[in-house]
Parts: sequence; structure tokens; C-alpha cells
Amino acid sequence: MIRSHPIESPLPRLNILPQAIRYIPSSYQRYWVVLNGGFENYLKKFSAKSRNTLLRKIKKFSEFSGGEIDWKEYCKPEEMHEFHKLAMEVSLKTYQERLLDCGLPSDQQFQESMLGLAAADNVRGYILFYQKKPIAYIYCPVHDEIALYEYVGHDPEYQRWSPGTLLQYYALQCLFVANHVKIFDFTEGEGAHKAFFATNAQHCADIYYFRRTWRNLIKVALHAGSDELSRGIVQVLEKLKLKAYIKKILRSTA
Repeated sequence: MIRSHPIESPLPRLNILPQAIRYIPSSYQRYWVVLNGGFENYLKKFSAKSRNTLLRKIKKFSEFSGGEIDWKEYCKPEEMHEFHKLAMEVSLKTYQERLLDCGLPSDQQFQESMLGLAAADNVRGYILFYQKKPIAYIYCPVHDEIALYEYVGHDPEYQRWSPGTLLQYYALQCLFVANHVKIFDFTEGEGAHKAFFATNAQHCADIYYFRRTWRNLIKVALHAGSDELSRGIVQVLEKLKLKAYIKKILRSTA
């Protein structure tokens, strides 16, 4: 298995090779931000319309919060316990946790790893508050001068105030002055949020190789077929303009 392998052009999902079955269940744009030239220069990448949109969101939340925006960066070992506690309050409310069971981990092993990274100055946590209440978080471990967009979430009650966008803005502002961080990597998967903030992108694919047997071929073909059916259903829902409505129902039910 090779995850997020750079490719120059689309590859067939299923290919029978002389000694293997190559299967590509997903391909996508991988986005990142190159953290050089300063934050002010970075903002110049946005069109005038996009910059105005960001400023409006900042102003809107500032007015909602009583004239100021309360957020904080966490990086030291003695700070990370507080970050984890506050971030968990948000994570438990997110659809990632309720629907997909993939919110911020709460186990002891994760917390020990987090503290170990903090001791080496290789982790960053960010929290956005509303009236002292945490409403959004970003957790970024740092490996080889690359900050990873590993865990993120916001309280759905404050969705209309764009808390994730605001916290991303302030997190990047901090990372641009972190001397040992050169890249902010949005990791796998696409999304309008990632495309909006990114300075670079590369088409990538998750590639699996299986032994060339009939049993493996049948399993891969069944997986590809069910995946195509799922994509077909999503396309129909998009054409009927029902996708966003159903997602909203699923998240509220979760």
C-alpha cells in the first residue's frame, strides 16, 4: 500500500500487471502552504474578493464576540494538557466524532505522544473561544519541518460564524513565524477549505498492490463496484440538490 503517491495524470482504478493487481480506490489533490515570505506576503495570494471575504468574517465574529476575537496557540508540554481538555470538549460535538468516530483521540497513548512532541517543540494546538467557551480546534504535529493538519473540528452550534476558517487564519499567522516549520500540509483529501488556503497542490493517489490471484481479483472488483455505486448515488443526490440536505440530516441525527 502506498498512500498519497504523487501522480502526473489519472491512472486506471484497476490494472492487472504481470505479477500483481494494482488497485487505486481514490485519487485527489493534496494541498499545502509553503511558509516563507511572511504572512503579509502570503495574504497577497488571495484575490481582492477573497481577502474582503476573510476580513468580513473576522469583523463579523469580532462583533459577535463583543469586539475582540479570543484564540490561543498551545505548544509547550505544560500547555498541552489544557489544550487537549478544551479540544475534547469541541471534538465530542463534531460530526467527525459522532458520525465517523474519528475525532481527537482521548486515550493515554495519544496524550503521551502529544506531550513527547511538545517536549521537542514538535506540536502546535489552536483553540478559538467564544465567551471563554472553546468552539473550534486544530491539532498539528510537526515532522521534518512539516506541520500536519491532523485533527480539526468546530462546534456546529457556531457554524454560521465560520469558526474553522477564522482559526485556520490565525494558526497560519503563527506558523509563518515558527522558524522550524517550513510547510503546513493539509494531508489527504480534497475540500474547498484546503483549496482556499493552500499555496500549492499535487495530484495524488492511494495505490494498493495485491498478489495476482482470482480470490484477490474478485475482492477488489467487488470493492470497486460498491464504491462506484456509492459515487453514483452521490452524483444523483447532487443533481437533485439533495446532498447538502441529507448531510445536514445525518449530522444533526448523529
